[in-house]
Amino acid sequence: MNYRLNTTDEVDFYQLYLYAFNKPDSPQRRAFFSQRYQHAWVYGLKEQQRLVSGLYSIPFQVNFHQVIYQMNGIGDVMSAPEFAGRGGAGTLLRTALTEMAAKGVTLSYLAPFSFRYYRRFGYEQVFDHTLYQIASADLPRLKIDVHGQIQRLPLATLGPNYRIFIPLNQVASVAGSCALIGGGSI
Repeated sequence: MNYRLNTTDEVDFYQLYLYAFNKPDSPQRRAFFSQRYQHAWVYGLKEQQRLVSGLYSIPFQVNFHQVIYQMNGIGDVMSAPEFAGRGGAGTLLRTALTEMAAKGVTLSYLAPFSFRYYRRFGYEQVFDHTLYQIASADLPRLKIDVHGQIQRLPLATLGPNYRIFIPLNQVASVAGSCALIGGGSI
């Protein structure tokens, strides 16, 4: 069965997102959502012509130890509350993983609500996220003799060549022009 959605399903997918995650609609949310929808492989499960489950599989490239890998980030795995627990999200995730494997996508990342749930699909925790908050008053004051000029430009103006600005000592990063639309945040 084909679970891929197309552009005509975007409004229904967005409405399911708002309902399933209890999120308020806003012009900013709609614009961000639409941008991700247009870039993603989008899957959905319908019952009686009504979308009841969905998820994104967003293609990225990942630079891991200076090797570029294809990676799809899984996001917004959802079911309408009245359809939760019926296997819809699992069916869509297995479908997405099967398509990724068929298309040579090496890696898949997600930010799970439950590690236990996603382990059954082969996911495991491999990254830790640590947030440090330091007051600016606690930072040392450095006197730097500055020569030259810096000009701020939108990242989009760099195009595919922005990768040259990624430091070589960076172990892993989201790479390529698709990183500009979502910042790698899944």
